[in-house]
Amino acid sequence: MGLRTRLVLASTAGVVSGVLTLWIALAVGGGPLPDLGAWAAAGLGIGVAISAGLVLHLTRVPMRTIASVREGLARAAAGQVASAVPAAGAGTADLAREFNEAAHALELRLRTIRQSHAQLETVLSAMADGVVIVDEEEAVALMNPAAGSLLGIDAQDAPGRSLPDALRDHELVGVCQRARSVGETVSESLAVGPLGRSIQAVATPIRLGDVRHIVLMMHDLTEVRATAAARRDFVANVSHELRTPVTSLRALVDSLQAGAADDPELRTDFLRRIDGEIDRLAAMIAELLDLAAAEADRASHQFERVNLGDLVRQSAERLRPQAERGGVGLAIESPRAVLTVSADPAQTDRMVVNLLHNAIKFTPPGGQVRVSVQVEDGEAVVRVHDTGVGIDAEELPRVFERFYKVDPSRASEGSGLGLAIAKHTALLHGGRIWAESDGPERGSVFSVALPVAAEN
Repeated sequence: MGLRTRLVLASTAGVVSGVLTLWIALAVGGGPLPDLGAWAAAGLGIGVAISAGLVLHLTRVPMRTIASVREGLARAAAGQVASAVPAAGAGTADLAREFNEAAHALELRLRTIRQSHAQLETVLSAMADGVVIVDEEEAVALMNPAAGSLLGIDAQDAPGRSLPDALRDHELVGVCQRARSVGETVSESLAVGPLGRSIQAVATPIRLGDVRHIVLMMHDLTEVRATAAARRDFVANVSHELRTPVTSLRALVDSLQAGAADDPELRTDFLRRIDGEIDRLAAMIAELLDLAAAEADRASHQFERVNLGDLVRQSAERLRPQAERGGVGLAIESPRAVLTVSADPAQTDRMVVNLLHNAIKFTPPGGQVRVSVQVEDGEAVVRVHDTGVGIDAEELPRVFERFYKVDPSRASEGSGLGLAIAKHTALLHGGRIWAESDGPERGSVFSVALPVAAEN
């Protein structure tokens, strides 16, 4: 029986009950019966009162169900999971069942949306590329951490702010505005952020429902371009370094063929110079191969316990004749105690020789080169001091690059690979290498720190 039918029957029963109650009361009292209108009015009043009570009783349970449904709808509107509504009576069973089914479906959908949102946040946070989503009001709707890092801002503070205020880069803002204006992807190479990172900015219009957004992708190309530049410099430097001895060899051979070979004195001098250029080429090729092997970690290593003080002293003594020919003093300061490191003796010797050779080469006659070995904070530190030409502060980070020369005019002095090989040797041994200088004509200090070997 439906709720409406039950309410009608309750009202009818209330009226009939009121009339009968009034008639019985008057009959029992023995008093005179009133006229029909008054009697009907009095009975109707009592019936209304009785029917109201019956209706209240019959609707109390369904109203609780409706109140529960309203509460559940309010929770769902607030994004919360609605609790199940009990069916308190036959008249509300269908309503409760349908509401509970809808609430369950909504709960599943909300759970799916939350999972998708969490996955999206995880992906965006892990992306190396910067991502910015701009809404139709040209305000930032989302910015991932990579974008904030590129722009030098806190990505969490960007959502809700206007595009110019959030990005702080008029060129990036222009890329987004052009993409919105033309309705298609716009791409441009820019330098952004306080560090001037090189990026490829790609702005693409998208439509989410009826709302147009702009997705701005920022690909960081700084390292790629630096690597490409280093590769170009490497090829140019190799070509230059090889061209000089090859040109000299070509000229010497042409001179010999033109008749210099008939002069014993000239022939001897030219052959000596040819031999020197060949040695220079061979040394450069060997250094290139050694550097390539070190960078690719293909070099053969034979680590053993080495007394670093003795090794440095022996390496320095081999270069004393070169220092004396250049009028440069060479001082060796070795520790009194044995200072043991785990190292490949041949590679460590070459590293020390490269550092000393570099110092002697750039120290003018009358200058001084001093090499020392000491223990500092658990490391064996080799320092090569010179009183040579010195290095500008902005040049210091680059002195260990392949073929890099502080003074390009000294193109004929060495291959420019010695310090690069020394760097890779230090790293191979778990150490570190660095250069210091107070500026031009103030001398330099090149230092290598290697871990001290544990005692057996």
